[in-house]
Amino acid sequence: MDRKLHRRLQNVLFPILAFAFHCHALTQSLQHDASLPGAVAESPFAGHSTVNSGFPPARLARAGIWTSSAELALLPMQGPAWNNLLAVASQPAGTPDLSNQDDPVNVRIMAKALVYARTGEARLRTEVITACMTAIGTEQGGRTLALGRELAAYVIAADLVKLPPAEDQRFRTWLAQTLTENLSGKTLRSTHEERPNNWGTHAGASRAAVAAYLGDQAELERCARVFKGWLGDQQAYAGFIFGDPAWQADPSQPVGINPKGARKNGKPVDGVLPDDQRRSGDFRWPPPQENYVYEALQGALVQAVILHRAGYDVWNWQDQALLRAYQWLHQQANFAASGDDTWQPHVINYYYGTHFPAPTPANPGKNVGWTDWTHGRVPQAATAVAARRALPPRAFVLEQNYPNPFTAAVRATQISYEVETPATVCVAIFNVMGQHLRTLFSGKVPPGRYTVAWDGRDQDGSAAPNGLYVYRLQAGSQTLAKTLLLVR
Repeated sequence: MDRKLHRRLQNVLFPILAFAFHCHALTQSLQHDASLPGAVAESPFAGHSTVNSGFPPARLARAGIWTSSAELALLPMQGPAWNNLLAVASQPAGTPDLSNQDDPVNVRIMAKALVYARTGEARLRTEVITACMTAIGTEQGGRTLALGRELAAYVIAADLVKLPPAEDQRFRTWLAQTLTENLSGKTLRSTHEERPNNWGTHAGASRAAVAAYLGDQAELERCARVFKGWLGDQQAYAGFIFGDPAWQADPSQPVGINPKGARKNGKPVDGVLPDDQRRSGDFRWPPPQENYVYEALQGALVQAVILHRAGYDVWNWQDQALLRAYQWLHQQANFAASGDDTWQPHVINYYYGTHFPAPTPANPGKNVGWTDWTHGRVPQAATAVAARRALPPRAFVLEQNYPNPFTAAVRATQISYEVETPATVCVAIFNVMGQHLRTLFSGKVPPGRYTVAWDGRDQDGSAAPNGLYVYRLQAGSQTLAKTLLLVR
């Protein structure tokens, strides 16, 4: 066989064969979801409408608030992360109490939901449904900090197991009430919009989870606006009530995360969370290792994942504020995540393509957990493009698209590539029969790193059917190809 032809067949066919066993698992998972008691077939964009507000509208995360059975079907049922998750899911979770800000039942129920979504073990689904019903009303007598910490995991769990119709209606009615329920003079909404610290980020996480579950686009859009304001965009939102400005880069313009390049008394404070770092006292150097910062980031990361899945570009907002927060903690404060914060770096590494220390097995947090399994894979992040911009381009690279599977929860999947020398480049989509579907880019490029997007449509603008596709990069005489999965 001609060597060039042989090499091209390797580039196209080998990735398909390597991916084929995943497709069978995914198909089984999708069929299983459709047969669940109480499952209702609906459009992936059910409840979606266009809001003329000047702020980018969301595509509600109908393919999963936090993750989905389709994505979980691609994950291994082995290794320390899975074993730890399975061990927790196999034990009694306890009785839900949303008035207790330190109640671990929420993340245990989330573990049961994840294992159920991967294995289909009916007993686990029953336990999750019972826990979600039991949790209703237990927030009374507590504070919004407790509700903010506790609620999101139950919402994510309910989304994964698909509650039966009667239970789902009861759950939805209660969730809507939690947004405005008065707890010690505050509500989940008011806490999110007034407290620029761990109280507010946890409240925002549960608020976003509720909005996504209910399909309430206006509520989700408001969450996104407030979150962007917390990250530092005061044009988006500026209604917070800040505490001591000792760690603010500019006390006259207080923010949730100090802006890029910020310095104070000649010291780098780019990425500091001032309203939580202030718990360490007045500004001093070397900076104290203040754990309230990681507490605030727990809520911030949950907001980010949910909003990202709804179509918001949160990981890049305010010069990648969340990444800068982690860089400051590691580079300036010499402070790695520990204890119930060790789930966090798995999320950061996944979305930014970074390599912060991320223990496996990781401990769950106060609001979610198990990311060493759900997000512990080789980073596929589209935002890793920006994170690598300062690095020299590698010789010839085609990266795995993100997200993959590409679901209707996002507008497009991102495909990144690098060339080391000037080249005439073509990036195209093919079906598994080798038939050309669409050219995403064709033209000359200088050395560097580039990203193109595919919205799941062919050259004529028609929606492509569910299935496996090949995307191919040609640069001169060189060719690379990978596979992606489209699930509407």
